[in-house]
Amino acid sequence: MAPNNQSRQAGFTLLELMVALVLTSLLTLVAYASLSLSLKVVRRGQAAAEKLQELRVGQSILERSLSSAVRGSLGNRLYFVGDPDQMRFFTLVPLEAHSLGGVYHWRVLMGQDEAGQGVLAVEQTRNVNWYRDPEGVEVRQIILHNVASVQFTYGRDREESQTWEAKRDGGLPHWVKVSLTQGGHQPQVLIIPIHVSEYKKPERPQ
Repeated sequence: MAPNNQSRQAGFTLLELMVALVLTSLLTLVAYASLSLSLKVVRRGQAAAEKLQELRVGQSILERSLSSAVRGSLGNRLYFVGDPDQMRFFTLVPLEAHSLGGVYHWRVLMGQDEAGQGVLAVEQTRNVNWYRDPEGVEVRQIILHNVASVQFTYGRDREESQTWEAKRDGGLPHWVKVSLTQGGHQPQVLIIPIHVSEYKKPERPQ
């Protein structure tokens, strides 16, 4: 009889085994839920960091181009055309670092990518006489994705305007304010100063 009692005490009953399996399953579910939540937090953090980095890069591109905007002339007219939804200007800074020096025509506007999402894009051409070929684009680049809205305003000192035309307003604005909203984020406001420089077409050697 003694050996049988020892065998029962050393083993597990079916009920004990089922309870152990249930507890193990619960612990596994808790661990999985905790891991899944942690991964979601990490993904959200990575997505937020990527969006912030994209915003910084886009802001840097706009700052470099606008701060180097030139007070060149198109024919006999000073050139800078700004509306609430787009702006056109000359700059000495190309989109592509390997491009040769000179003056470039930029158009900054809100557009759409292949998926139909709103983007902030730049179109560039070396053809400074934009009026002759308004659709001519040599380089097009998206600088911000998932853009819900963009509005440009222009200012000189403390005065602010929804539009700007260099000839009418006596030159380039002193600054441009870019108000943009990216999906799921608070509106962002970028104020970019313009350091106007003169540009004269090089004279051909005699």
